[in-house]
Amino acid sequence: MRNKAIMMAGAAAALVLIGGCSKKPGGQVVAVVNGEEITQQELNAELQNAHIPPNVDQQKVMPALLQRVVDRKLVTQLAKTDGLDKTPAYLAQSRILEENLLANQYAGKIAKSLALPDTAAVDAFINSNPTIFGQRKRYTLNQIVFNQPSDPAFLQKLGPAHTLDAIAAILTANQIQFVRGVGKLDTGAIPPEIATKIAALPPGEPFLLPDNGRIVASVIVSADPLPVPPEQARPAAVNMLRQKALQEALGKKLEAARSSATISYEAGFAPPPKPAPAPTPAQ
Repeated sequence: MRNKAIMMAGAAAALVLIGGCSKKPGGQVVAVVNGEEITQQELNAELQNAHIPPNVDQQKVMPALLQRVVDRKLVTQLAKTDGLDKTPAYLAQSRILEENLLANQYAGKIAKSLALPDTAAVDAFINSNPTIFGQRKRYTLNQIVFNQPSDPAFLQKLGPAHTLDAIAAILTANQIQFVRGVGKLDTGAIPPEIATKIAALPPGEPFLLPDNGRIVASVIVSADPLPVPPEQARPAAVNMLRQKALQEALGKKLEAARSSATISYEAGFAPPPKPAPAPTPAQ
């Protein structure tokens, strides 16, 4: 009986294998790789992620894109054969990717529900942000770049320095390596309040900006006007206002979810408590 059960189990496995291999392309299935189907929807997603230029015939690139999906399936199957899909590293990264995908799709759903800003709101936004639109500039800069100090308080030592040479002297005295260079800065790419402060600096006065773990000290050498034409300003303003509205809507959703959630932290991992609001002055 035991041998018979084993034979029946083996026969069932063979039937499953044969069934899998008998799958054929057709309908919404554009290819089958070792029994694993590739659907038209999956191929369309590959096309969307490929960012094909508008002037290219999409149908002509489909075979190459499909072959890319096929090759990825083959490599994925090899990885699974080696058991890599069961490792802690893979499971952690897979969860992160899945959560990011869901979060992005949720943001897209919220964005579709937001109303377009009206003409008055768009005009007010353009007028209140001149460094992004009408008074946008591109600065040419002399720069000193150094890694973010381990002690954030060190940056306060650079306060009295009113030239790049003075900053270089302080960095050298504290044995902090740096490099000099020339860079560009578009006021339309930085927060308007920072662009306004930079524009108000005396000639030759350096300013500091963070940059991916580095600190960049800059001095303006020249400024070229880069105003945004009205036909480009309005669509850009609409997009910025929609992004702002989306962030605010998501922030409210997140705050509500956070306040109603049950969250526990391991000792030492909890976020710092929020500072208490300032007391309202007595009338």
